[in-house]
Amino acid sequence: MSSALFETYAKLIINFPDDCDQLFGQPLNSYNNKLWLSVDSDAYPSLLFETQGEVSYRNDIELRSLSARFSRYCNIETTDGAVVSGTYSVVQLNENDPDVVRMLCRFLEETFNENCYVYTNKEIADRVQSLANFFKSAETSRSDIVGLWGELYILSLSHNLTAAIKCWCQHRMSKYDYVAERFVLEVKTTVRSQRKHRFSLEQLRSQTGYQIYVASLILVELSSGKTVSELMESIAVDIHDNELRVSFLKQCLLKGGKDIYRNSLTWDVLPEGGSMIILDAFDIPVPEVKPDSAIENVRFDVDVSNLMPLDYKKVDSILAFDSDMA
Repeated sequence: MSSALFETYAKLIINFPDDCDQLFGQPLNSYNNKLWLSVDSDAYPSLLFETQGEVSYRNDIELRSLSARFSRYCNIETTDGAVVSGTYSVVQLNENDPDVVRMLCRFLEETFNENCYVYTNKEIADRVQSLANFFKSAETSRSDIVGLWGELYILSLSHNLTAAIKCWCQHRMSKYDYVAERFVLEVKTTVRSQRKHRFSLEQLRSQTGYQIYVASLILVELSSGKTVSELMESIAVDIHDNELRVSFLKQCLLKGGKDIYRNSLTWDVLPEGGSMIILDAFDIPVPEVKPDSAIENVRFDVDVSNLMPLDYKKVDSILAFDSDMA
């Protein structure tokens, strides 16, 4: 399947005929008119899979963001004015907001990413239901674009991207952002000039036995920088394992929220390389709470600007996310 599904969608919208009262689409590369991307008059995109000898299937799937209709006879008007007819199973996105469509198309590419267009209706139904369940859970995500940008930047620096992604904690409310075999890494990102970050006491003084490190990152807004979605995509192209790439993209959506493609702010690190430092958490001061105290859930702000960062060799070992290092 084309890696530019949204770009194909955008071209179809621009060229949609004024008098078209049916689907308007084009076949995707290398599938001999058996797999199509189309749009309707409401600008809803659909993937159409040629039905492989299946006359019927269980009830169609009608969900908030996605629908699947099986073994339907379709007429598709093409870009050259011809009409192609056939029986297809149709996966439709029930959205026409460009930023939402871009996100959904990105996940459709990964959901149906094999080099063969042939899917049974059951396979299509299972994948659509799984994708819909994921988006349902993602709807409640609170957007934290700055924090996600910082975590992605750490991934972009890693000497072992696969290991780093496997260490990246999925849930937004996890205590730490990265959990390796012998250490944990918490990423604190700010767009202010001062390295002041908020911590919980447990983040800096854990009783688990892990070695704790804190990455402090200062971002600057630059026209030459990257949006969070651009940074995400630049990392995704370097992930060659399909399952790991899907996991990575879903994690970005869960942490950044459904508007991840809508955010247009472009950030970068300082040119002189002083944007990021990594600290030993034990060097960061914390408020004193007696062991038998009834006080809990302690959170506080710390300016770490004047603390001594770890040396480059130690930082390199941490960014390798290797169990034998750090």
